[in-house]
Amino acid sequence: PTDTAGHIHGTEDVTNTLRGQEINHVYEIAVSGSTTLDNGITVAVHGQLGTSGQYTASEASRPFDETHITMSGSFGSLRIGRTESAAFNATVAAPGYGIGGMLGVNYPWFSGGVGSVNTYSGIGVEDAMKVVYTTPNFNGVTLGMSYAPEDSDSVFPGRSTAGLGEHTAVGMTYSTGFMDGGSLTLGTGYETASDGGGGDDASAMRAGLNISVDQISFGGSMYDEDGVGMQYDVGASWTEGATELGLQYGHDEASDAGLTLAHLTYTLGPGVLIGGQIGSSEDVTQVMLGTSVFF
Repeated sequence: PTDTAGHIHGTEDVTNTLRGQEINHVYEIAVSGSTTLDNGITVAVHGQLGTSGQYTASEASRPFDETHITMSGSFGSLRIGRTESAAFNATVAAPGYGIGGMLGVNYPWFSGGVGSVNTYSGIGVEDAMKVVYTTPNFNGVTLGMSYAPEDSDSVFPGRSTAGLGEHTAVGMTYSTGFMDGGSLTLGTGYETASDGGGGDDASAMRAGLNISVDQISFGGSMYDEDGVGMQYDVGASWTEGATELGLQYGHDEASDAGLTLAHLTYTLGPGVLIGGQIGSSEDVTQVMLGTSVFF
């Protein structure tokens, strides 16, 4: 007999004996529009339709995972709707992901087979209904604040914060250039949520740094949730013309899972990329080939 993980009971030394193949996909279609008023304020609406290859009942009942309206101008921007928090928007993850960001340690749909690392994590449902304000850019610094009220799907679909109460987040990003073509990007954020069931409040913080010099980029990031543990990634990439090489390592303290990935990506033309990735953790080795199309 076997358990749900496929392990054979009563038999020792059965690791490294499982192998599987899979064909999968992820698609997202964005519907958006905007207009600029006579007073200089731009009003925009956005809806994002998407799903993984494993189409779930939740996705079928609520296919638009992001819907929001944004007003922007010299005052910054104000966004209302189902969208990411200010802390999430300040995420600066390690470089070295491939095929337009579809690979790497922070992409659980494909890389999850060899580990569970994601420094883009957040408390509760990331796309819960909320208000997000972002300041204008001041000498490379941008600040953000967001608030999601305590609510539930039974009141209005999409407002759920996964059983949590009020969710508040802040974020900051800083970007500057140096030397000839070099750049530095820093991001940090903090979020907290009250427990709607009367338990302990939840909180988390994140920070990340990327440095690019000529064709080389390197950096890393961390996400630390109170009472759960820290996740972190480090990585580097090298670009020459249409070719990109990347290397990443990620670790999740909660599951004690480490994940190493290497990828090669080639750009066939505008918006069309092909590539592959080799990933390795303590128990699994994964080889992937794929393509992405953006238009």
